[in-house]
Amino acid sequence: MVNGDYAYPSAMNVESVHRVAIPPPQPFLKSLKYSMKETFFPDDPLRKFKNQSASKKFVLALQHFLPILEWAPQYTIQFLKSDLIAGITIASLAIPQGISYAKLANLPPILGL
Repeated sequence: MVNGDYAYPSAMNVESVHRVAIPPPQPFLKSLKYSMKETFFPDDPLRKFKNQSASKKFVLALQHFLPILEWAPQYTIQFLKSDLIAGITIASLAIPQGISYAKLANLPPILGL
């Protein structure tokens, strides 16, 4: 540290030799469509439905709205044990924290639950 400022290595002052080309301009509607898609569907949730039969699309739609249909067939006793331990751990932390926050707010501790 020099006079309260951090000293940076001299390599930081070297110009970068790697350049990225500027993409060609796109038509307004294409650019707007891409921007809207990235804003509302950044991970493209409908990509799984492309090139699928009607019955497969129905199953995928059910799994989308009821996720248990997707993971339940592979659920094992080992997962259940891990989930129980995780639930007990979270409860042992969250319950006292909620009670404490209620006490800090001068409320009855039961309201923290």
